[in-house]
Amino acid sequence: MVNIEKLPIIDISLLTKDENGKKQIAKEINKACKEHGFFYIKNHGVEQSLIDQLHCVIKKFFSLPVETKMKWKMGLTNREWLGFFKVGQEITYGQVDWKEGWYVSNEMEGDINPIHNVPLYPTQEQEEQYQIQGFKSTIHSYIEKLTELSQQLMEAISLSLNLPQDYFHSHYTYDPFILMGLLHYPSFHQENEEIQEIKSPNPDDSAGKPEQFGTGQHTDWGLLTVLYQDDVGGLQVKSKDSNEYIDAPPIPGTFICNIGDMFDKMTGGYYLSNLHRVKYNKSGRDRFSIPFFLDPSLNSIPQLIPNYDQLSQFADKPERWDKQNIHEFDGSYKEYFLKKIGRVFPDYVYKKSGELV
Repeated sequence: MVNIEKLPIIDISLLTKDENGKKQIAKEINKACKEHGFFYIKNHGVEQSLIDQLHCVIKKFFSLPVETKMKWKMGLTNREWLGFFKVGQEITYGQVDWKEGWYVSNEMEGDINPIHNVPLYPTQEQEEQYQIQGFKSTIHSYIEKLTELSQQLMEAISLSLNLPQDYFHSHYTYDPFILMGLLHYPSFHQENEEIQEIKSPNPDDSAGKPEQFGTGQHTDWGLLTVLYQDDVGGLQVKSKDSNEYIDAPPIPGTFICNIGDMFDKMTGGYYLSNLHRVKYNKSGRDRFSIPFFLDPSLNSIPQLIPNYDQLSQFADKPERWDKQNIHEFDGSYKEYFLKKIGRVFPDYVYKKSGELV
């Protein structure tokens, strides 16, 4: 019989029950983080109606003409990494990602750049003009719910490491860095001329024509990702037993969660961030996904957890696939994030000199 590796599904309804329930969930999360760095959650408390509403409104947005969507392109506000990007403008380790998207967050004072005078979100008048009513309010409601859920999961992860329940909140997520992606993977089963003309920025790609992906292999940068994906599928996660990838198919009523590089760093390799990717979509149906990232406060400096000595014998520090050593990094999370985001969106975030626009 063939052993098909699957990611675990954790029922987190016990998180709100009692201490024994929290300990049980923490034990399951520990096993999932050690073996995969990924796990599904069910009974998470986020209303399906809100998820469906968000899915509906982003489908309407992405059906708009590109020139309309570019009214909110990246680089127009004082947080350059927020905004819309076209197919071909997100780069993962030198190769084009075959998707378009919009990275959003909570609004902050000082977001508007007076040079461009463009807010983070469409105005109410623009929502009516483009028939995307409820775009901003639905996103805000979803961010609020996912922030609450993610903070609960962070408490369980704290317990899974034998730390006080509020350890990560008191040190890193008291003022979390929130980022959410609204991602659209068009189906390229009938490739048109416009798509064929998009070229990879990596000069080595022209000769070998490497395999294409909706999103190339990568690890997430921060603490915790909570992902909604529609029923088209395409997410793949690196196997715990080999260099192969296993499918992480959509399961109704669940989110899929994964830990990022900062857990790798702060646990000294006890919890490793795992590689994942999204297949090039040729399904004949557009795919939509919504990753929500709960990351450390930008000014926080990630440090080894206080009980690392108790876990060090079980920790692992293999050479990363990208040859980077996360454990040598000693700056703030803001430094780590900006260095990464500048490579992913060179058109928008960084000048050629590497300095922020």
